[in-house]
Amino acid sequence: MPRTMWCDTCKSDETHRPLNDAEKKWARDRTARKYVGDFWLCTKPACRNLRTGGNKRPFPDPVRLPVPE
Repeated sequence: MPRTMWCDTCKSDETHRPLNDAEKKWARDRTARKYVGDFWLCTKPACRNLRTGGNKRPFPDPVRLPVPE
C-alpha cells in the first residue's frame, strides 16, 4: 500500500511504503523507539529516508535505511 507523501530529504512528493519486518527491527535498533509501525520509507533509491505518517521530519537529522545486501 505505497502512497505519495512529501519527502523532506528529496524536497518533493515521492512514493513511500511501510517498512517490512526486517526494516522495522533495524529502525527499532537505530532509533531506540519501541513502536515503528507508523514509519514510512521513501522508495527513491538515492534517498531511503524514514518518516512517520504524520511527521515529515521526525528526526533532527535524516535517518536513511541502508540498501539491502
